[in-house]
Amino acid sequence: MAIATHHHHHSLHCQNHNPLHCIVPSYILQELAQQGSPIQRERAQNALSVSDQTRVERQIIADEVPRRLLRLAGVVKQRTIYDAGFETQLPGRPVRTEGDPPTGDPAVDEAYDGSGETFNLFHEVYQRNSIDDQGLHLKSTVHYGQGYDNAFWNGKQMSYGDGDEDLPEDERIFNRFTTAIDIIAHELTHGVVQYEAGLIYQDQPGALNESFADVFGCLVKQRKLNQTVDEADWIIGEGLFTPNVNAQ
Repeated sequence: MAIATHHHHHSLHCQNHNPLHCIVPSYILQELAQQGSPIQRERAQNALSVSDQTRVERQIIADEVPRRLLRLAGVVKQRTIYDAGFETQLPGRPVRTEGDPPTGDPAVDEAYDGSGETFNLFHEVYQRNSIDDQGLHLKSTVHYGQGYDNAFWNGKQMSYGDGDEDLPEDERIFNRFTTAIDIIAHELTHGVVQYEAGLIYQDQPGALNESFADVFGCLVKQRKLNQTVDEADWIIGEGLFTPNVNAQ
């Protein structure tokens, strides 16, 4: 039986999150790689291999981050969204920059809006100047890879796969990974932790890293929806799974 059925329940909350800072934890991908349909197994294995290929690069970037810098004067939001064209070369072709109107491509516009809402929360509520508190240019790549079932912060930028939108409906597990604003904010918060605390990604520091990312992901969504803490659902990634999966 394929794993994408109503008889399987999954949650994006886990204790074994991939150290690349991907939103879908490795245990879900490993289960799909073992129990999914042929195309589901192929895509899960691909998502796992991307983590292996970029883990060393991300750690090198994190090790080079200076921890204490003087705050720069002035705050200017800078966003650029790139289209990878279903390839894996980053960042890809620029398709929307700061101040540009919507493109009509949902992934592009969701990445643009989500990174903007995340910037706004950290600036307007916490007086932080972008992810690094130095005005970091927020770069995001959409349409990453062919059937890539994940999203990740690689130490420099965000990348989002399209999930299973190209498959027949009964084969789909994941929608596009820009569909949930809290996923965008969760992953960008890993960047804040990288620049602010440099927590290693294992044991208690790794758990704290994930917890901070979850909380700020929820806060960005809560603020966007103008909700109170009691009204917010505190669920990360609502809408990411298709109706084929019984999950939150």
